[in-house]
Order: sequence, then C-alpha cells, then structure tokens
Amino acid sequence: MKRRKRTTVWAYLDGKKLVDVVQAALNNNMMVDDVKAVLVRENPGHEVTFKVQ
Repeated sequence: MKRRKRTTVWAYLDGKKLVDVVQAALNNNMMVDDVKAVLVRENPGHEVTFKVQ
C-alpha cells in the first residue's frame, strides 16, 4: 500500500516559523487564503512568508 506524503503550509514571521496555516484554518473553520490574509494584516511592519512543506 502506497502512502501519500502529507504536505502543509507554514507561515514564517521574519524568517522564524510561526504557525501551520492549514491547521489554523481547520481549527477556525476558515479558508487557507483567509488565514494568510489575517496573518499579513495582523503583523504590519514584519515580513510574513509562506512555504509548502
């Protein structure tokens, strides 16, 4: 049986790992794009990046 590797999206604040965006979206009953927008809006003056791992 072949298992699929599980991928997720991580948010980084100024280069430091902040939160698993997919899990945060599931916990808050939101879409991933909405969570990304909230993270960017709530952290002005900081560099917020997203990476799929």
